Amino acid sequence: MADQIDLATASQLFDTEVTIRYQNSQYLADTIEERHGTTGEATNVPVSDIIEMQNQTYAPVDIPVTPVDSTNVMIVPYNYALKTVIGGGEKTLFAYDKIVDHAKLHALAAARMVDYIKINALYTSVGFNTIFTVEYNVGVNTGMNEGKMAEALSYLENQGVNVMEHSCSLWLPAITKQSMLNDDRVVNIFYNDVRPLVDNRLSSYLGVDIRTLGANGINTIPFTSSAGTDTYLTPLVHMDSMVQIFNRDVSTSITWVPQNDRWELLTVLTSGANVIQYNGIALIETQNPYVANA
Repeated sequence: MADQIDLATASQLFDTEVTIRYQNSQYLADTIEERHGTTGEATNVPVSDIIEMQNQTYAPVDIPVTPVDSTNVMIVPYNYALKTVIGGGEKTLFAYDKIVDHAKLHALAAARMVDYIKINALYTSVGFNTIFTVEYNVGVNTGMNEGKMAEALSYLENQGVNVMEHSCSLWLPAITKQSMLNDDRVVNIFYNDVRPLVDNRLSSYLGVDIRTLGANGINTIPFTSSAGTDTYLTPLVHMDSMVQIFNRDVSTSITWVPQNDRWELLTVLTSGANVIQYNGIALIETQNPYVANA
């Protein structure tokens, strides 16, 4: 029988002697609502319309019932798996434990997949083209800057979205971070209580939780290219605007199969995500390389 371990345990197998190529890990944890332990081929998430209180008389009469107009957003989970094998003889050829190496690769792959499910759900959603978009010519440059973030936040707040307490996250492509650091409104000490140019820390700005995603993995922000310029629709996402469900959380098994003289490492995940409120998301057009706006 397979010895079942979870992601946290697999992660503990990491060893400093193992050197792997740089690759993305998980960056979007806790940015949207998650529901674990779901079952079935789909989960319906109810989304109710706005209702208001009504003026009533003082007479002791029945209070009329206000109907609640609700819709369901369907989230379909998909099954993901990763399997690698290590021969019994192969394991002896290395100066470090090769199982440790594979365990690390599995953990990173699983982390990236959890992110990718969120990203893919947003960019392939049926209403993606209806999401409010801040144009690239807003602010001091065509990259990411204070002006663009402020306009996106103003839109969300005008929709009734609570933008305080880091409830919104910016899924920022790492290559566009330089444009933010070239905006005086971001790095000037009069506008920021940290020193991002000194400490290279830009985890929060304007009350937004900034998550920076690299390019080495599937959990990257898609872009289009034209005349040597890459254009990203960088999402500013409120936590309640999307839901990710987990029929099965990430789990890993490491099994010795004697009849095949090999170790088998298997990582599985059953999950899906969807947008449930489009007015809780804003897209910011961000270019790389960036230039100053006129």
